[in-house]
Amino acid sequence: MKKHRIISRTMVFIAMMTYFFYDYNRRVLFYSNTSSPPMTLHHNRRVDFSMFQPERNNYCPANEEILNSAPMNKNQGNDACSEIMLFLPGVNFAYYGHGSQLNNYIAASMIATSMGVPMLLLEPPLENQKFQKGSQFGCPSEIASLPDGLDLARFPSGLSRLIDHPSWLSRGCSIPACQKIQDYDKLVDSLAEGGYRVAYFHCQDSNRDGKTTKVYVTAAYNVRFRLQFIHDGLKQGGISREQILLWALSLGSTMEEAGHFSNITNTQDFWNFAMALMNRSGILKLQPWIARDIENHIKTFRLPFKYDQTDSDFDAIHIRRGDKLLDESKKEVNKYWKSRGYNHPPVNYIPFEHYLRYYVKDDCVSRGVKTINRDVYLATDDPIIVKEEIATLIKVNGTRDGTLLVDGCYSLKFHFHPTQSNSTAETFHIQHGGPKGDCVSRYERSIAALSDLIILTKSRTFIGEYNSNWGRLVRLMRISMDNCIKIEKGILGVNETVRIKDVRIAFGSEAPLPSGL
Repeated sequence: MKKHRIISRTMVFIAMMTYFFYDYNRRVLFYSNTSSPPMTLHHNRRVDFSMFQPERNNYCPANEEILNSAPMNKNQGNDACSEIMLFLPGVNFAYYGHGSQLNNYIAASMIATSMGVPMLLLEPPLENQKFQKGSQFGCPSEIASLPDGLDLARFPSGLSRLIDHPSWLSRGCSIPACQKIQDYDKLVDSLAEGGYRVAYFHCQDSNRDGKTTKVYVTAAYNVRFRLQFIHDGLKQGGISREQILLWALSLGSTMEEAGHFSNITNTQDFWNFAMALMNRSGILKLQPWIARDIENHIKTFRLPFKYDQTDSDFDAIHIRRGDKLLDESKKEVNKYWKSRGYNHPPVNYIPFEHYLRYYVKDDCVSRGVKTINRDVYLATDDPIIVKEEIATLIKVNGTRDGTLLVDGCYSLKFHFHPTQSNSTAETFHIQHGGPKGDCVSRYERSIAALSDLIILTKSRTFIGEYNSNWGRLVRLMRISMDNCIKIEKGILGVNETVRIKDVRIAFGSEAPLPSGL
């Protein structure tokens, strides 16, 4: 046991010293060139439509070259591709909503970095695909008219049609060339062997001159179990400081940040810091055609507020009803109406008025003004009923210009997705609206849904709830690193190291889940 500890500490020391030299070189390059900011988008304050998360902070830089060089787990030596994790995003989850699939991807990324191994996406072969043109997210104009076959095979399929998987997660590794991976159906069957653990096997990889590669296999339905297992381990102190140090480095941290990360004892602070590191390194980057079509789509909204700049001046509310009312939200709905004297709820949802409880008169008093004008973007799967609720409220407390006066202070002007004038959730959900097999219709629904999601993440204040995958995802994408210079000097407390853009919870638990759950 003593010998094992000595070896473990030695490996961590070597990893830390290796990264120290990488990190030192990064600092020299960065600070010697401060007149030329590396992120043009931050410099001109324009939003990057390929990214959900906060715009990168020039004072908290993450260098992709450093990320690709960061030490991995101690078993790999100098060969980062000797151990990899394959994530099969399409298994049992391709029919789920956009938020669910994106949260699964984040969960898988967290697991891979916690293990210190590269993560690669393995999509079903085209012959195994159940969706026209090879993806549940539909097809952009580039391939809508292409015949199925070789031309289509060169275009990303499955989740990769949507997400541009970053090189800092793949570490430049490729899918191993061995028989067990080539037989996709058998590979899917092997997943059952792992349970909440991660199943693995060894293969002789012809892409690496026959070298042995240890391959971990995960899919959407078991990454959440594994992440919960890690979460429980953190609460019980079952994850070593050495492992946490390497986890931070795999996420692109500096040595000071890694040391800070390993000293965090509160699990929520831990996940916030991990997500801030992951956001800074660049996760959930959209493919260029997706980003292009989202930007063009949002332009058609003609929104009167600044949605395309980092200093956004609007609020956003997400109202999730639909199928959530049958299960996840039912308890909260009953609780809400019971608190108002109803043993039997008059409607099966929490009314829109409840989401407005954060707009209070005290804000006007503290600012010394009569009214505060706000534009509010509403994203919902129940637009017809929500609009009726707003119309009823305006009849009582409305103004001549059609705004709603809340608590005698806030004058709110509401905005919806333009295609929701008389529509339902079918405009957005991946499995609704139009012919389900039509890849063009699927793509249009994906762009509509992701446009809403982008607007929610960029808002000044977000009001939602954690029963929804969207609510959880939006919060994650609003977390960023903060006070990096003070982290380096070691003069910060835990709660001062990350910034979470304003999030308010309409109902339900206010305790967020681990990143990706």
